[in-house]
Amino acid sequence: MQKAYSSMDVSNLQSRSSTSYIPPHRTQLHPRMHLFSPAPPNPKPSHSQTKWLLLFASLFTLPFLFYLFNTAQKIHKSSKFSEPKSTFFGVVINAGSTGSRVRVFQFLGEGRIPLMDGTGSSSMKIRPGLAGFADDPEVSGESIGKLIRFARRRVPRKEWSNTKIQLMAIAELENLGTELREKIMESCRRALRSSGFLFKDEWARIIRGEEEGFYAWVAANYALGTLGGEPRETTGIVELGGASLQVTFATKETERLQSTRFVKLSGVIYYLYTQSFPKFGQVFPFVITIVKEKYFNLF
Repeated sequence: MQKAYSSMDVSNLQSRSSTSYIPPHRTQLHPRMHLFSPAPPNPKPSHSQTKWLLLFASLFTLPFLFYLFNTAQKIHKSSKFSEPKSTFFGVVINAGSTGSRVRVFQFLGEGRIPLMDGTGSSSMKIRPGLAGFADDPEVSGESIGKLIRFARRRVPRKEWSNTKIQLMAIAELENLGTELREKIMESCRRALRSSGFLFKDEWARIIRGEEEGFYAWVAANYALGTLGGEPRETTGIVELGGASLQVTFATKETERLQSTRFVKLSGVIYYLYTQSFPKFGQVFPFVITIVKEKYFNLF
């Protein structure tokens, strides 16, 4: 009996040791359990401690806010967040065979080639052309004055003194004779001098047909976005004017022709062949038709 009791006690002890739970001592807890264990409540800070905390907080907060404000200003004024560059204007008067037209251009001064703002461009045309004032040269300046007043309404007044105005007259004026031609041009220059725009006398002149073709080529390739690249990527043009027709295209340096001229645009040199064909413009077929009608009516 004693032996059986002993064995029973041993088995009971073994089962208790295997099933009973003995809570570990606090020093035996996992370190992570200590981190999340509730901390003893802190005593309520006194009124003087609160005042010191507020004082220190204000001393550190104000310089930080000042630094933050200055940094924000620098970032706002940086190139990434800066306002777009101011625009500038240009005024060109083209005195053709059938009339004179003024064009007011607005540009964005960014990049090596200014970007034209298409929404800010406008034009106006009046008739007749400068050659139509051969009987009264002084009136030619009054006609240019109408175009100048149109340009003034399109350009802000504060920009007038910085805005160039140019007049380009076609070679048809050459047929009027030197004295008459100079009277017409001088009348136009007087109007341009008093325009309020930036002007020099040499900016009002007569251009030849080849020069017309040159400017037409630059304008066409500017619109196509091919300036500043390889010359072979540009586009040749045929410009049909009132009195003449111009053909202009870029050539290789080794293929310079007799009527070749060069221009440097955006760091690239272009060799341009330009040829003008007088009496192949839009006006002359109409004139020839009228002459034929009058000639055949004689018979």
